[in-house]
Amino acid sequence: MTLRLLLPLVALLAASCANKVDMPRGNSRGYDSARLIQANPNSSFSDATERKVHGMIQRSLKQQFTANGKSWGGGDADLIVAYMVIYQEPAMTASYDDFFGYGRDGTQIAERAHDVGVVESKRPDYFRSAAIVVDVIDAKTNELVYRNYAQGDVVTGVSDDRRSDRVEAAVGQALMDFFKG
Repeated sequence: MTLRLLLPLVALLAASCANKVDMPRGNSRGYDSARLIQANPNSSFSDATERKVHGMIQRSLKQQFTANGKSWGGGDADLIVAYMVIYQEPAMTASYDDFFGYGRDGTQIAERAHDVGVVESKRPDYFRSAAIVVDVIDAKTNELVYRNYAQGDVVTGVSDDRRSDRVEAAVGQALMDFFKG
């Protein structure tokens, strides 16, 4: 990921306080288990690539937690993991929040990402970029423990293995600081 790509989201984080977007930096200490947020059962993804990418994200989340000694998937888990995907082109931003849940700044995050990545962008060329925002929530208190993101340009025409590697790297980057500590 180039510095040019990272700067817009660094600005997003720096400006997030002005938009009242919480960016807590808790860690995994004291937690033993995690699960994916319960998504709306009526959600569906019509695009095959989109379905694959969500599957890759969810496998990577599971892998990150289990590799760091946390059990994954139980209904009585200590942590709830949610994520949102943000997609951008020069004139638009779309967010896919089916696995992000409700009441935790999703709209504000997408709006700020649009302002920073599209409206204020200095990129002269056509681009397609994507970001993943990962939230980790304490299941007992419903408090947001940790939020972070990773961003990069979208690469088209790659194999599923290459795409999976890129998704895994992004999820790992977003959760890296959560497991330090």
